[in-house]
Amino acid sequence: MKLIKFLDAEATTLMSDSLNQTILENLVMSEHSISGLSSKLNLPTLKLWRRMQKLLQANLVELSKTEKIGNIEKKIYRATATRFVPQQYFEFKPKDTDLQGAFKIYSEIQKEILTKILAIHEVPKNADPIDFALFVSMQAFAQVCGEPATKVRLVELEQKLEEFNIRKNLFEK
Repeated sequence: MKLIKFLDAEATTLMSDSLNQTILENLVMSEHSISGLSSKLNLPTLKLWRRMQKLLQANLVELSKTEKIGNIEKKIYRATATRFVPQQYFEFKPKDTDLQGAFKIYSEIQKEILTKILAIHEVPKNADPIDFALFVSMQAFAQVCGEPATKVRLVELEQKLEEFNIRKNLFEK
């Protein structure tokens, strides 16, 4: 299981569905068979199976293992990542030219944090996926924000945001 997976348009559309989000949340927490997950979510097995096929095709879910019980094979699934990020998240840019300088600093810091997170390719088998993802995220945040150069950029970001706030009169002090 990866820490972060960037989504294409098809996967983003699938993720916009609340039932698919619930399915993926459960498959991040632990592995499930379709019958086990359908019982847990109180859904008809066929309905869940159809959803799983779409999630599998979009590479949001993967077959984790197969268990043989008598003559029957039981397929166990898990999510492919702990966190799913739509690609268009990275395409947002401020329209206001006054905000673009602040956004540039913010984006650079976010990129550094993300680079550190993405350096960890897989969740270790013995780790809880949620705890590990949070640990890595917080560790990357602390490392990047603790760097002297980042501290200087954070002060500059704060100043630019305050200037923007004053010009646009968004929040009163």
